[in-house]
Amino acid sequence: MALVFVGRPSGRLGEKRTAKEGRPTKTILIVLLLTLCLPSFAHAAEAAGKMVVPFWTALPFALLLGSIAVLPLIREHWWHQNRNKAIVSIGLSIPVVLYLLAINGESKGESTHQLVHELEEYSAFIILLTALYTISGGILLIGDIPARPRTNTLLLAIGAVLANFIGTTGASMVLIRPILRINLQREHKSHLPIFFIFIVSNTGGLLTPLGDPPLFLGFLQGVPFGWTLRLWPEWLLVNGALLITFYFWDTMAYRKETKKAMAHDAAVLHPLRLHGIGLNGVLLLGLMLSVLLSSDTAGKAIGQALGVGDLSIPNPWP
Repeated sequence: MALVFVGRPSGRLGEKRTAKEGRPTKTILIVLLLTLCLPSFAHAAEAAGKMVVPFWTALPFALLLGSIAVLPLIREHWWHQNRNKAIVSIGLSIPVVLYLLAINGESKGESTHQLVHELEEYSAFIILLTALYTISGGILLIGDIPARPRTNTLLLAIGAVLANFIGTTGASMVLIRPILRINLQREHKSHLPIFFIFIVSNTGGLLTPLGDPPLFLGFLQGVPFGWTLRLWPEWLLVNGALLITFYFWDTMAYRKETKKAMAHDAAVLHPLRLHGIGLNGVLLLGLMLSVLLSSDTAGKAIGQALGVGDLSIPNPWP
């Protein structure tokens, strides 16, 4: 856990720290200026009817990945400020936008067309994640039951299934708080959030485009909504192996608990209750239907089954 200090340090120590934290900004600005020069040397070509750009135009993306991986390690306090993350993200996007605009004539409008197309997909992607995060955050599962290994394993298994309906983001928002609360009295629990991230936040959402962001992007590219359902053997194998591993790991950790911790866990008991499911449940159902009906095949099939015709939702960006 990172510690964030609020306030402005005083004295020479504060001045040195401020100077050091200012260096990444200067370095990033220099890199951006160099990257901005690249479009003037770029030439787009066409092969088999598709626009082809030089391989080094992926440099801003590589720099962004490098920033995400390295800056938290070498400039932790600087990187934790959202303003600085925005500077890096927007700054590294500018060269790509300028390059695509610069070769618009040479590519016969294809470069700007692809830019707009990607912005449309990104908008749909962010809207879905924001909706899942906001709606699921309003659903609260409260209570405290004994933190036994079988209880934790069952909750993770439920999260793996739930992730396919409300997304890994939604399932994580709903279940992370009760799992942490249930295991609050335990002393050996550092493995819990790790397995939670593996199962609920990642591998659980494999079976539908709603489950995982990359699958939703594939759906936007034309992959049928039900195509991922055929991956249930792989889903079962991966999540089954993780759940079995977690159960034995958690069992060994549970045996290390002190009598005091186990007595405290047994003494603090409250039945599980679900709050906020009314309106938020309706909103989640509407969100899932909107994504499902975005598929022409699914929209026509559901409409025919209900006898009301085609229910598919047209693309707002033709």
